[in-house]
Amino acid sequence: MYIVLLSGGSGKRLWPLSNDLCSKQYIKLMNHDTEVAEDMDDSEKCSMLQRVFRQLERAGLAENTIVCASNAQVEIIDSQLDGAAEVAVEPMRRDTFPAVMLSCAYLLSKKGAKPEDVVAFLPVDPYTTGEFFARIRQLGDRIAQTEQTIGLLGGVPTYPSTKYGYIVPEKGDGTFLKVEGFREKPDEATAEELVKSGALWNCGVFCFKLSMAQQWVGKYGVTTDYERMVADYEKLPKKSFDYEVLEHWEHIEAIKYDDMWKDLGTWNTLTEEMKENSIGDVTWDGTCENSHAINVLGIPLVVMGAKNMVIAASHDGILVADKHQSSYIKNCLENIEDTSKYEERRWGTIKTIDRDEDDGIRSVTRRVKVVAGKEMPMHKHLKHTETITVLSGMGKLILEDVEVDLIAGATVSIAAGKEHSIRAVGSDLRCIEVSLGDTGDDEIMIQRGMTE
Repeated sequence: MYIVLLSGGSGKRLWPLSNDLCSKQYIKLMNHDTEVAEDMDDSEKCSMLQRVFRQLERAGLAENTIVCASNAQVEIIDSQLDGAAEVAVEPMRRDTFPAVMLSCAYLLSKKGAKPEDVVAFLPVDPYTTGEFFARIRQLGDRIAQTEQTIGLLGGVPTYPSTKYGYIVPEKGDGTFLKVEGFREKPDEATAEELVKSGALWNCGVFCFKLSMAQQWVGKYGVTTDYERMVADYEKLPKKSFDYEVLEHWEHIEAIKYDDMWKDLGTWNTLTEEMKENSIGDVTWDGTCENSHAINVLGIPLVVMGAKNMVIAASHDGILVADKHQSSYIKNCLENIEDTSKYEERRWGTIKTIDRDEDDGIRSVTRRVKVVAGKEMPMHKHLKHTETITVLSGMGKLILEDVEVDLIAGATVSIAAGKEHSIRAVGSDLRCIEVSLGDTGDDEIMIQRGMTE
């Protein structure tokens, strides 16, 4: 059985901490699952991706797990999972149906999967328990014994939610229930009726045999060869898997899951699962109630009189919102530029601390950390120079074919067009990088046997 984590969303609902480069599933605000965190510092936070992947490891499902995401997210996935999962890279965002088909092609072409093998897809952000993954394995075993059947996992509702879609199964008490239909997010009265009738929350998990993918893409003139599918990706309709396949498929079965499950897609639902009411340098007065604050700026944040509020402060912006109203944040971000001042790469991190233009000269100042033993890919910039000042640690600057020692206090300038890389030796290397000139998208990676 193969597992695919669908992780391609832009995740703006957790702005200002989430953006296209660091979607909500990569923000390290989560508590580790207690089932897998016995030897971990309770104060250490993890991302949604890291949490669900550790749960997959405990369930014995991680070895055959891949992630489907955009190219902009490959670096952060590799960094957070330490290279433990391969990534099927979407050439462009086209909703979940194309992403699911691309993942199937990747498994068949790159992972040695066979057409009769079962694949299960799940979102990267479920907040759940180990039983959830045991049910996925049980569902996969069932689908392996059937033909042309899609399997779903349905959560037993704990209340009539209007935030989730519903699976409507036939009446019965069996382990596997035939699915009659679906209902999108209902109003409160409809939700109550659905729960009374035995409907299940749609947890976004579905599985099928890989052989079924060919019939779904074939009508668009696309094959399940991965390289060809990448080239033909625009031929696939920009639709969700639910609309393109599930709502029209006759043979669908669901398995019940009766334990904790939440979609932590908004600040409101995420803060419900935070053990503490603040992360970072936050001072509360005695009049605050039911409020949470996350501050990653490194400067003090003082909160007074807040009731049912969420406050989030990052280098990309500051959010002050009523918890319920925070669910509608997308409506307020239409005219806000989507640029990230913090990037997590497989070799370290980059934090932009200043952008300026003076007398026609553009400058960008960044704090760069290269993790011990890691090395940037060889690259060059065509239109700007860089000056690097080492703050701490030791490393090597590889400039063209020359190696230069880097120690605390050292400063070195790199002219435009010069190939270079930095490697940290012994400990993390921290430095300040100042770029002068046209600091737009002028970076070119140099292929010298290293992965970018």
